[in-house]
Amino acid sequence: MNPDYGPAAGFGIGFIVLMIAIYLALIGLGIWIQYLLMRTAVKNGIKLAMQETGQPFPPSQYHPPIPPQGYQPPQGYQPPNG
Repeated sequence: MNPDYGPAAGFGIGFIVLMIAIYLALIGLGIWIQYLLMRTAVKNGIKLAMQETGQPFPPSQYHPPIPPQGYQPPQGYQPPNG
């Protein structure tokens, strides 16, 4: 038996590596497109909700949530200036 396969012997492995790279690139492209679509849908949904409630979009200033009734901050706590 002759073990000399010639210069074309590495093409099979190269082809497999190339196909794996293309496969992973297509998966990455699909995930990126889904991210862009989801981001746009969320932004449009928030914008529509803001328009229906009469609030400006984007909100002019962030306000932290109001603490529950009866909440007492720790002794000596100073809220941040902002």
